[in-house]
Amino acid sequence: MPGGGRGGRLGAVVAAAVLAGLPGTAPGVAAPGPPAGPVAGGAARAGAPHALDVVVRKATVPGADGTRLAARVYEPAAQGPFPLVVVPGPWISLPLDHVTRTGYYRALAAAGYVVVAYDPRGFRGSGGTADLGGPADAADLSRAVDWALEHTAADARRIGALGASYGAVIALNGAARDTRIRAVVSFSGWARLSDGFRVNGTRVTGVLRFQELFGRVDGRYGPDVERAFDRAAAGELDESAPWVRERSPLTHVDGLNRNGTAVLMVGEWDDPLVPAGGTGALLDLLTGPRQLRMYRGGHSDSHTAATGVVARPPVWERAADWLDRHVRDRGRRAPGQRSTPPVVLQPRTGGPLEEYAGWSALQEAARPVPLEPGPGAGALVGGLASAAESGPFPLAGPLDSAGVPAVTAWPLLAPPAAVASLGAPLSGAAALRGHALLDGVLVPGSADGTVIGHLYDVGPLGSARLLAHAPYTFRGRIPGTAHRFTLRLPATAWDVPAGHRLGVVFDTVDHRYTGEHPVGAVIEVVPSSLRLTAPLTGVRRR
Repeated sequence: MPGGGRGGRLGAVVAAAVLAGLPGTAPGVAAPGPPAGPVAGGAARAGAPHALDVVVRKATVPGADGTRLAARVYEPAAQGPFPLVVVPGPWISLPLDHVTRTGYYRALAAAGYVVVAYDPRGFRGSGGTADLGGPADAADLSRAVDWALEHTAADARRIGALGASYGAVIALNGAARDTRIRAVVSFSGWARLSDGFRVNGTRVTGVLRFQELFGRVDGRYGPDVERAFDRAAAGELDESAPWVRERSPLTHVDGLNRNGTAVLMVGEWDDPLVPAGGTGALLDLLTGPRQLRMYRGGHSDSHTAATGVVARPPVWERAADWLDRHVRDRGRRAPGQRSTPPVVLQPRTGGPLEEYAGWSALQEAARPVPLEPGPGAGALVGGLASAAESGPFPLAGPLDSAGVPAVTAWPLLAPPAAVASLGAPLSGAAALRGHALLDGVLVPGSADGTVIGHLYDVGPLGSARLLAHAPYTFRGRIPGTAHRFTLRLPATAWDVPAGHRLGVVFDTVDHRYTGEHPVGAVIEVVPSSLRLTAPLTGVRRR
């Protein structure tokens, strides 16, 4: 697999653990679950290369302000010192995902790592209240390192951090402050906190409240987090707020660069919490060893237990290779070992992984795509639902990972619910890689309003598959006065077949977004003004 470097000892052991079925349940290893005390186990899989016996025990780690953090330690039953991986836990831990992660932590320990996995403050067995990846969470990560160096056979010169989603952000923000952490693996971590609740001035209230509700299943919120959720839902909070910026890894790029932290990020194309392209912008700002891997699906679908039931998630093996290279081997490249490409993409339409020199390299192929307006005028009536939809949240991501994007019928997309424009049929297959850009002219019938832009792959028979979507909100405009707008869509990786067309649709309603458009108010999207710019190249030879 391109960009992975399969030769690492840890990668081999983790791969063996995954191939065994449910990780960590192979012969000689106690089934993952809360142990009553130290549990001795065998390798991740019988016969795995150089696998060590593993001891698992519960522990309590004192946080930065004395908050008790519930932890579990996975340690080789052998003489150390061993490289250390500290793992802050996720926002919510579903039972099957917990079993899967436990198996991987055992595999890390069987490969010769000390693993200290802990619940972040405010979640599950830990005390205190949630900090949403803020300074208390970052300080807790350092305290977990301190504790591990004192209470385990961890090597102070070889330390890494790994996290998924919420835990990934804690790992990134904490590593920016702690020079001892040589490498980070970030699965589905956000680059900007505000991207999960505000897009182009539009409130993403449904997604926000979903996350708030699910966080309460496992966690406890203090007054500051309660207030932040309410302000975000009301549209009163964005990235300009210091409280929000403090919790965004983009804010801490200088610290990661100053420390030379090796950062591996993994993301998904249809992630509503981390719109595709946010981690790409972060990647291009990093100066140390770095890589971004993008896969099909929604939030965390590339590495969850559900994905592993269908097929072996390759990202865990890639994470193992990253830790081998930058923590265990301290950045030394083995003879014959290839350098890692900064960007590795899995196209949503399938095919082999692709490598790029950086995120910005995707936009080098951007070119204009002429559009022809569809039938009817360009007037929309606010509040009318159209056949253009972003896909059912939260199921759209898993469906996309299975190769089933949101689909509609192009002939249904017409005024007054939608305004549609089509490009010419493609003479040959084309690869769309990166961000498409829409710009045009709106004539609002109200001072405030919201439109949602969609980009489709439209087949010869009118079947339209959704490639990307994003809202645009305006405020304080003079009704009847035209103004120009620009809408940058989230990135995607899609192969458009020959004879298909790219189609652009605008409407005013989508269940993911809280629009500002008054019901019944008219807004005109001037058809002749619409411009589509898309990064299109020829499809790579398979």
